[in-house]
Amino acid sequence: MNEIMELSYLRVFYEVAKAGKFSETAKKLNVSQSALSRSVSLLEEGEGVVLFDRSKSGVSLTPKGLDVFRLCEQLFQTEKEIENLCRGIQDKCEGFLRFAASDHVINDLLPGPIHEFRRQHPKVVPSIRSGTPDEIVNHLLTTDCEFALMFAKINTPQIEFRRLHPESMSLVCHPDLWKECKSSSNEKTLKKLIGKYGYMSAIGASMDRRSSQVLIELFGEMPSIGFEINSQESQKRFCLAGEGVAYLTNFMVKKEIERGELFEIPVDHIHEFHMWLARPKGKQLSLTSRMFLQHLVPSLEF
Repeated sequence: MNEIMELSYLRVFYEVAKAGKFSETAKKLNVSQSALSRSVSLLEEGEGVVLFDRSKSGVSLTPKGLDVFRLCEQLFQTEKEIENLCRGIQDKCEGFLRFAASDHVINDLLPGPIHEFRRQHPKVVPSIRSGTPDEIVNHLLTTDCEFALMFAKINTPQIEFRRLHPESMSLVCHPDLWKECKSSSNEKTLKKLIGKYGYMSAIGASMDRRSSQVLIELFGEMPSIGFEINSQESQKRFCLAGEGVAYLTNFMVKKEIERGELFEIPVDHIHEFHMWLARPKGKQLSLTSRMFLQHLVPSLEF
């Protein structure tokens, strides 16, 4: 296959993968849909691979297709950087840093890193949307958010997830509640506490298979739900007010535990949950976003 033609076929594949449909790509590139389909077929036949799963609703990447897509993303990003270099254009780390995250990530994990990043790059303007995992994914699909930081991985074809790092959890309650329910062992105390005040849960978590498995591992059985609220920041606040038991990331309750405002309940099966970087498939991150993410997670590579 001609090398120049190979690159053009890769460009077509890349654009179709981003759009998810041949029809939309054809309109964007102002070429016929049949010509695009033929280019992708030639690429697949020439390399002996299947890059797309095709259906009436559009196309989705096969595992091999996703690998090729990611390499194309790097290839065309490098092509753009070379072009800018030759033209004397230099990208600057400035302007809006648009992303989404859950409230506890925003309130307890990001203030320090963002403060440090803005001292280094004072022309950066953070623009952060918060919400539940479903709301965050919707922000990625319907707004100009470039990426999201979240602990829940939601199966959405248009979004790709990348594991960042694990965070440990803490089971907490108000110290007075622990003293009130104190029994001959921690296990009996926790059981009495849950029976009287209940577990503080995200709405619908008890119906989710994965969430239920985590709770069973933690408590030995499904706990009695005493409170449902989707905001983890609100769970912490109600817990501080004495409203039962909450299972929260350690970084958001560490200071309260150290000050004695919350009691960390000793249990055998504390979990770690991974922070995920989520972004729309095919959407290239701006220099500002890439530099911030590498500031947040130095080992992260693009």
